[in-house]
Amino acid sequence: MKHQLLATAAIIVILLATNAPVVLGQSKEKEKTVKGEVVDLWCYLDDGSHGASHKECATTCAKAGNPIGILDAKGNIYVAMGSNDHQPGRELLIDRMSETVTVTGKLAKKGGTQVLYIKSVK
Repeated sequence: MKHQLLATAAIIVILLATNAPVVLGQSKEKEKTVKGEVVDLWCYLDDGSHGASHKECATTCAKAGNPIGILDAKGNIYVAMGSNDHQPGRELLIDRMSETVTVTGKLAKKGGTQVLYIKSVK
């Protein structure tokens, strides 16, 4: 009985130790709320196109699979990602191209790129 208890305790310690980096890694991103225009990054980064007059083109680009971002009032771009595994951000924003939205999610930055893992859109 004592050996079974020790074996069970050892398994629990191993499981906790192997899963701890994953849990700790997820908490590094900070929650952020951003208000800005939904833009297709192809056109915006190419020639600065955005705004109501660009809505049809932005929607076409997004539906073609081009990445979507949020352009805030200061000119910062946040690449949109879904907050769930394998969920692209475009599913959350494709019907809101060229509109101003407020999004909340986890912010991650690396190598000059910032991504917002979006949880909610208003």
